[in-house]
Amino acid sequence: MDWNDEIQERFDTLRERELAGALTNAEKQELLAFMNQLTQEADAALSGSIDQLDKTQIALEQQLQQRQQENEALALLLNQQQQLKTELRQWLVEFDQRQARIRETYTRLTGDVLPST
Repeated sequence: MDWNDEIQERFDTLRERELAGALTNAEKQELLAFMNQLTQEADAALSGSIDQLDKTQIALEQQLQQRQQENEALALLLNQQQQLKTELRQWLVEFDQRQARIRETYTRLTGDVLPST
């Protein structure tokens, strides 16, 4: 049954009679039928929306999982970069120490200062 102005008016009348406590058994059945129809139509209308929301939620959860994996990979790269910087600083300290020892040894052996290259 297509809901129209005439049906809406009848529904409103039945609701008013219900509130007044003046419904007959036949009117109770008619009102119940209207309520069932409204419920079914609402369920049908919401069903499509709920399905769409479910699909959207699944897509968003997949995107979230992908972003979390990307973040984990980026965090690993950042950690590797920081470790590389630490190792480079350590290597530079060792390089400077070795170069100083070579200069000292050269000066001790020759009495001259080793020219910078």
